[in-house]
Order: sequence, then C-alpha cells, then structure tokens
Amino acid sequence: MGFIDDLLKNAQQSPDWQNLPGQGKPLNLDEDPYTPDEMRMAYKILKENDLAPAWITEGKELDEQREKLLEQVRRVPSSGQLKPALTEAVIAYNKRVLSYNLKVPAGIPHKRSIDLNRERR
Repeated sequence: MGFIDDLLKNAQQSPDWQNLPGQGKPLNLDEDPYTPDEMRMAYKILKENDLAPAWITEGKELDEQREKLLEQVRRVPSSGQLKPALTEAVIAYNKRVLSYNLKVPAGIPHKRSIDLNRERR
C-alpha cells in the first residue's frame, strides 16, 4: 500500500469519519462551481428542460463524425487514392473542429482535427 492509501485507511478508522454531514445521502450536483456566474441561469434552464449547451451537442456530433471519417480513411489501402469527396469531407470536418475549438469555454479539451498524411501512413 502507498502513503495515500495508509492516510485514507487511518482517516476512515477515526471517529471524525463516522458522522460526516450528508453521510448516506446522494450528492447534490445541481450547482457546478466551475460554471461562470453569468451562465448559471442559462445552464439551469437548459438542465431543467433536458437540453445541453450547443457546444456539448456539437462536440458529440464531431466525435461521431470523426470516427466515421477515420473508418472510411482507414479502409482505403495505403497505396490507393482517397476519393475527392472523402478528402473534402475531412477538410469540412477540420473546419468545424477549428470553429468548435474557438467556441468552447476555457478548460474544455479541444477536439483534434484529422491529419490525412498521418492517418495514411
């Protein structure tokens, strides 16, 4: 066991650990401390209506599109030529990724564009 494991084990055995506030109750995840103050009301309304911010929806779409495009690119033999339509689809995807990356809030990981040269190797 490591140092942290020993600390946790000792803490769990102390009497202070037994009567923690909220013990046995579900966590309240209604408030996100990382949401900017000016966005809290908008996010609350979206959540209450089972909606998500546009950048989240677009991010999911980009993830799905990336997988489909990569699958199509990988099906073409390395010695073969990509169809112009596939190349254009990858270029359009990369433009969407750039636009998405400029829109997402700070701290959200950026999406990666598709590098056709690297994928073809």
